Amino acid sequence: MQDTWLRWTKATRAAADAPARLAVPRVHLLPQLANEGTLRHEVAAFEENGFEPLQRVRAIMDPAWAQDLPIRPDNVAVRRRGDGFEVRLGRPFESMLTTAWPGHLPAPLFTGAVGDALRIDWNGRFRSSIGGSNRSYFFEEHTVWVALLDSPTDKALLALSPRKHIDLRTQIY
Repeated sequence: MQDTWLRWTKATRAAADAPARLAVPRVHLLPQLANEGTLRHEVAAFEENGFEPLQRVRAIMDPAWAQDLPIRPDNVAVRRRGDGFEVRLGRPFESMLTTAWPGHLPAPLFTGAVGDALRIDWNGRFRSSIGGSNRSYFFEEHTVWVALLDSPTDKALLALSPRKHIDLRTQIY
């Protein structure tokens, strides 16, 4: 799984900094793999860092993902099922989301086999605080690739066409 996500505020929404955000690729080279099983590769680019990508790699089920800052909406669940995999997608940051989200998504959202790939694009606008003390908003966009590959290379996702592409992006720009 590779999740490329961007976070920004109104300050760079359509300003001179927008081109830096829009220039971040939505798919990246995979890190060096050492047959570690099911991996999650995260590429995060934030406004406060000039949209310079920060990469993290761990086992997909590593509990350390919940410790990282800034907190991410961990709404994509990937599980191995026999010789294949299934993907579920939940509503992100339930209490903070202010943009439309599909009322009902099938579960599982996608079931695949070896060689299959899924791409999910979603974005949203979120309140900065749950209690309302901070009335500002932030925006996120995620491009998630999930694939089950026999022998992945660093360029595997760059050359892969998804069997299914789910685009849940709304007009937040």
